[in-house]
Amino acid sequence: MASVPAEHRTRFARLVADAWSDPTLANRYQLDPAAVLAEYGIVLGAGDEIPDLPPAPGEIAVEDLSTTAGAAMATIGTVSCPGACVGMSA
Repeated sequence: MASVPAEHRTRFARLVADAWSDPTLANRYQLDPAAVLAEYGIVLGAGDEIPDLPPAPGEIAVEDLSTTAGAAMATIGTVSCPGACVGMSA
């Protein structure tokens, strides 16, 4: 399997996830991978090998985690202090 250049890994990961949930896209990738890669903003050089799509897992669920990630980031700034540290001086 050819490796994906670092600057394209996120885009290729999106392509893989989309192909796993869309058999038509996976089939198009098999027929014309360069065109599908280009649709995802991935243009390989002349000597680069076309990466294989990894096999899909049995059952997948696609979820939008952007809201959850934002909530998690908001709580990172909140620190809990056990009762023993209340009133401690610096």
